Amino acid sequence: MTDKPVKKPRRQPANSKEAVVRDMLNAGRLITPPVDFDLTGNERLIFDEIIAELPKGEWTPHMVRIAAGLARAIADLRTEEDAIRREGSVVTGASGGPIRNPRCAQAASLRQNIATTRRSLAIHSRAKGGMDVPALARRREIQRANEAAPFDDDDGLISRPPFN
Repeated sequence: MTDKPVKKPRRQPANSKEAVVRDMLNAGRLITPPVDFDLTGNERLIFDEIIAELPKGEWTPHMVRIAAGLARAIADLRTEEDAIRREGSVVTGASGGPIRNPRCAQAASLRQNIATTRRSLAIHSRAKGGMDVPALARRREIQRANEAAPFDDDDGLISRPPFN
């Protein structure tokens, strides 16, 4: 027996016939937040915007969970920024002198958290899985076109996997 390392299967090209069919099937996939995430109406809108940033076929259950947390963080940032706008960036401290509003530090922390999370989901400026940015952008463009392609199934003879 040889001790050759097992190679990871290569990803199919986005324009292969198998990938096109997979993307067309994923077009009907409904991606919802995990059931244990109670998102408010505003957070749900943000979640839907985040989900729309990637082709549906790329979303794994774990990535959806991270996207739900990201939606909450973005909503929290908006709340903090609204409070800073009302209170001002300089407030009166306990000793009566002017100090920086503590909400400014919280908002900065949330901004950093959001940027890091977007990178981990590969919806930020960095590429995913060792692919360079133009190649990844081209792959996603092809996937989105495949998802948008008409998939006529009037006769009901083509089997599709059930989606949520």
